[in-house]
Amino acid sequence: MIAASLLFTAAASAHNASAPVKKEREPMVITSNTMAAEQLGDTVTFTGNVILKKENMTLSSDTMVVFYGARTKNIREIEASGNVVVHKEGRVALSEHATYFSAEEKIVLTGDARIIENDNQVGGEKITLFMRDNRSIVEGGNVLLYKDKQGKAIENDMRK
Repeated sequence: MIAASLLFTAAASAHNASAPVKKEREPMVITSNTMAAEQLGDTVTFTGNVILKKENMTLSSDTMVVFYGARTKNIREIEASGNVVVHKEGRVALSEHATYFSAEEKIVLTGDARIIENDNQVGGEKITLFMRDNRSIVEGGNVLLYKDKQGKAIENDMRK
């Protein structure tokens, strides 16, 4: 029941032989129930079962707004809100709001932000995911949950 599907090309490779070779980035695909674009504006709004797929990452949310650069018309930033879920290489990140910055290839999660990987879970006020480097920064974190060798859950307050 997907009513809108949009394909974005995030970047193109350099064609100049003297220029450094850039890795061509995979296209970004966003699907949703509805899509609304301003006629002369620089934004597109997706609502209802929104799913963004890019390379080995999937981001889903209730609503997503894509912002384009005024001159280049390339994707500058994407704001996702409501039931945000990011899947990437065995990790799941959850929050109420996320902002994807295209140039830096990073996602900033806020609003009950947490990352789950295997039996481990970390949460914080703000989590920044760096997609190129497979690393993250947790700010205002409070609890890390994991299981010991016997499978017993251990709670560790990170503020101590």
